[in-house]
Amino acid sequence: MATLLMAALGLWWMTRRPKLGRALAVLGVALTWVCSIGATADALSYLLEKDQQPLTAKMLAAARQGGQGPGAIVVLGGGAVRDGWSKPQRERLQERTIERVLAGARLARASGLPLLVTGGRPKWLTHAEAELMRDMLQDDLGLPVRWVEDQSRDTAENAQLSAQMLKRDGISAVVLVTQAYHMPRSVRTFEAAGLQVLAAPHGFKSTPPGWGEWADWVPSASGMETVWLASRELIGLLWYRLRGLG
Repeated sequence: MATLLMAALGLWWMTRRPKLGRALAVLGVALTWVCSIGATADALSYLLEKDQQPLTAKMLAAARQGGQGPGAIVVLGGGAVRDGWSKPQRERLQERTIERVLAGARLARASGLPLLVTGGRPKWLTHAEAELMRDMLQDDLGLPVRWVEDQSRDTAENAQLSAQMLKRDGISAVVLVTQAYHMPRSVRTFEAAGLQVLAAPHGFKSTPPGWGEWADWVPSASGMETVWLASRELIGLLWYRLRGLG
């Protein structure tokens, strides 16, 4: 992590330029603490999640009254990994992607809407994320997948390539499934691709801003992960806006 490298650089500089080294070391430690506590994680993720709510089966049914509303459920890929050097090589979905698949499966069972899974193939895998998602839905959960978009490399391409598939089948409105922190960027890119979006966020990480409990001020691995995820999304929102992608 960059803040720890800053602290290490400061310690090294203390033997040559004590004041500069001490300042870098203190700043690096302070930033590491700020970036790994629950209070920061809550504040950043709240910026992304504050206007969202989970999509219930009743809400989805209401949106589809009169034959209107979404015509498909789109589940976004969130990463896949290979398990070490095992033979034969085992490839599996990351936990974030499994959460998305399960959330999409629940909505598909409740609504009967067809499923689209989207996610390309990282260089270190032999299978695309979308293929692994399809296999989990069909083999483990007993749900058919109508569309498999397996060429995309990021959220923008998820949206563009999925929209092309769906529009060929006359579908212009979808239920979009991903974690709440990822939803703002996802909705904007899918709308920019010409689709109407009903958001189905899950995995909320934030609580309303406040002092919270003392544990919110103690560094933790989960706090650091959430700060990283939220920071990446906030930067991604800005970058996509600059590129005109949402």
